[in-house]
Amino acid sequence: MRRRPLILAIALSGLAGPGALRAEDAAPGEGDRLRVLEASAADFAVAAAAHRRGDLAAAVEAYRNALAKDAGFVEAQVNLARALADLGQLDEADGWLDRALAQRPDYYAVFKVQGLVALRRGQAELGVEALTRARRLRPDDPECLTNLGAALLGQGRLAEASEVLARGAKLAPSSPGAALNLALARDRASDPGRAAYHYKRFLALAPADHPLRPPVEQRLAELGGASPSAVSAEPPRLRAEPPAPDPETREQEQ
Repeated sequence: MRRRPLILAIALSGLAGPGALRAEDAAPGEGDRLRVLEASAADFAVAAAAHRRGDLAAAVEAYRNALAKDAGFVEAQVNLARALADLGQLDEADGWLDRALAQRPDYYAVFKVQGLVALRRGQAELGVEALTRARRLRPDDPECLTNLGAALLGQGRLAEASEVLARGAKLAPSSPGAALNLALARDRASDPGRAAYHYKRFLALAPADHPLRPPVEQRLAELGGASPSAVSAEPPRLRAEPPAPDPETREQEQ
């Protein structure tokens, strides 16, 4: 029986480690099936690499290729749904998530991406509900925590958002999105000192051409040396920032 992974950010080289089955080692009659699975895994590796570098069209094509060879490949279904959601194709994303959920009703990544799709639709309550389910299944997933915290922040649930975002920022110390979301939570809670600290972390982590650098720099100038009562409301140009996609990975065949 194939087991699927429950962790993120595994190097692609780990997809074919020493314990993986190879077609030449298979019993008679099994070789063709294993060769198909190996080809599907190769397509999946190409897709995940494209996904991480932000080439969504290439990722979608390669995920589809993987699924054409192995229709029950749950991680590919979830990752394809995530890429489609990022492209705005939310209805098709829902369809792939339904397929994945039918096979793995306890797979946290399904709920994580369901939450993302709901938020993209403006369905904040459904998004929070799905992301909360994902968090129960995987408490230390930084992407889930960051998206959940951003959703709570958008609902004005500052105490909950701050707790979730602080945990996410701790688990993803190099994520500019996690730093910015935590800064926004501190800012809205009228804590200018901590807000400024996390805005500075965002600036240190974000690329030079990040579109939110100018409003963050402006906000820092407003916060500089001011008491909480003197600080103006958060500029509307600042918004919660999602983390970069971190596609699911596939466990070796057992």
